[in-house]
Amino acid sequence: MVASCAILVGISYFMLDILSGMVVTPKTQVKEVTAEGTLSVPLEDTEVRSMQVSGDGRLLAYIGGQPKGSAVLRVVELGGGLRTAFSGEVDGAKLAWLGDTPYLVYEDGGDIQLLDVEQGASENLTASPAYDGDPIPSPDGRYILWTISQQGASESPGFWVMDADGSDKTLLAEAQALAVWDPAGGKVISRHDTALSAADDDYRYFLQIAVPGREGWEYYVECDGEVRFIWWPAQDTVLYLAPIPIKGQDMVKGIWYRAEPPDVLKKVASTDGLGYDEAYYRFYPAREEERLAYVGEKGLEYMDYEERIIYRYPDLGAEPPLAWDEEANELYYIGPGGIYRVALGGE
Repeated sequence: MVASCAILVGISYFMLDILSGMVVTPKTQVKEVTAEGTLSVPLEDTEVRSMQVSGDGRLLAYIGGQPKGSAVLRVVELGGGLRTAFSGEVDGAKLAWLGDTPYLVYEDGGDIQLLDVEQGASENLTASPAYDGDPIPSPDGRYILWTISQQGASESPGFWVMDADGSDKTLLAEAQALAVWDPAGGKVISRHDTALSAADDDYRYFLQIAVPGREGWEYYVECDGEVRFIWWPAQDTVLYLAPIPIKGQDMVKGIWYRAEPPDVLKKVASTDGLGYDEAYYRFYPAREEERLAYVGEKGLEYMDYEERIIYRYPDLGAEPPLAWDEEANELYYIGPGGIYRVALGGE
């Protein structure tokens, strides 16, 4: 059982708007949750590089190993006994479930593999001299976006897209930072940087869109501040995170902007759990809900954008990677001795 309670704290999270030239910061709930996590998958001396729970909540897949050396891809059943559904050595760090299917996409030795967990067999989707990595399936499982980082015999470096079965491989666009699919799985958004001059480190930051079937990037909006993360929680909602100095205070906060073309930006959220160093944080969006998890300066947090609440778990000692189990309404994290889970929202 998970014991927990929720406590309202301060104005760590607030909504912002512009009214008559003044910044208005109406109070919004922040719930600080005291919770006891449950050890789910015991591990010894293993660095977990990535993990995800399947859409039906039945399987947990993770890649783990030593910091320098080979790794193991393991898929376990989350029911009683933690039976291993698959285990195999891999040379890679990224994995993702293909939509709601029992198929897992992962990188291994410069190729993208597709694992049929039920059959226990993998298929190499990108066998070529090029170096393929960072697979990102679309939310509906139709496409797989991946990166070619080294020239192949006929493949150019950049972002590529293929159908889920490995067919119809096409160059999408030049590789850029923070690539994210839209919820419908028909567009990719990313960050583009332009140096203001060769003499300094000042940049302008843009969001741009690419669509499978149309090669190249299309302008979306120019951003205010350095974009540290892009989140597309709903089809009509694109958010990005940027560090902003707080006037009159010796501090920087992570500010969430809502971006709409043409160049419409609105500050919509902030939390004292994200300071200047959020460039180094790792963010984990839920697949079905408008929720985003991360480990910030004050511990494990997740933002519920629809409810306008941040839930904070300061006492768990959680570390990334994180994984959502939306069927069970739980969040998985790394803790002492293995992989833990905790109930969401103080349940």
